[in-house]
Amino acid sequence: MNAAKVIAPLDGAGAAFDEIAKRYDRDWTATQIGALQRAAVWRSLDRLFGPGDRVLDLGCGTGAEAAHLARRRVEVVTTDISPRMIQATVGRAEELGLSGQISARTVGMEGLMQLDAEPFDGALSNFGGLNCLRLAEISSVARSLARSVRPGGKLALCVMGRFCLWETLAYSLRLQLRKAFRRLSGRAETSLGTGHDFAVYYPAVTELRHAFASEFRFEEVRGVGIFVPPSSLEEFAKRFPRLLRLCALEDRAVESWPMFRAIGDHRLLILRRR
Repeated sequence: MNAAKVIAPLDGAGAAFDEIAKRYDRDWTATQIGALQRAAVWRSLDRLFGPGDRVLDLGCGTGAEAAHLARRRVEVVTTDISPRMIQATVGRAEELGLSGQISARTVGMEGLMQLDAEPFDGALSNFGGLNCLRLAEISSVARSLARSVRPGGKLALCVMGRFCLWETLAYSLRLQLRKAFRRLSGRAETSLGTGHDFAVYYPAVTELRHAFASEFRFEEVRGVGIFVPPSSLEEFAKRFPRLLRLCALEDRAVESWPMFRAIGDHRLLILRRR
């Protein structure tokens, strides 16, 4: 397993994610909401990638997606700007006996050109990695992926949407109106409780389609976390586990319906290399 050196000092986002790496699985991956939202994305990944494929994972976090794909005999090259996230990915791979299927690189999305010349069969970015980038930077990532992904290869991009009904209602009931409508402006500041401030961007689906349009053909978009609430409502989920399971079933039924996917916590875009 090769974990490369950091190519640049960590910025606000990189430093924040580095700090939360040890508690990321506890606070998200292992939660009931996190597991259900992740399962919704995995259903699409299982349709896109199979045994023998070589896939690039952008902003891999602690490697949950990489491990899931590696179990299905997909070779995964993981990348993240946070060294501690990469360490967690390496540890997960070793613990599960998947080191032969997963390699790890400490590199931000702006450093994709440093990756191997061998083409990938596809790429993914799950749960908001692209939300840390401005639209112009996303366009640059699109150009890099066009050079890295073979013709016909697929992208699975899961981003936080411009509007989330659950979030708006929850914060409005607490009279926290700035948080309730923060996504609508397209940009918000956060620190994830670490003291390292950084901007989070909420691009519209049409903006993302345009950023990738020259080299990738748009195929579909699905909602993630429509009836299943955002992770900030985990305590609510714990109190009503049966209701949460029902929400997950409803999500599966309507995830591709335009009216419903537009109000979810995340949007999952599927694109194909031209």
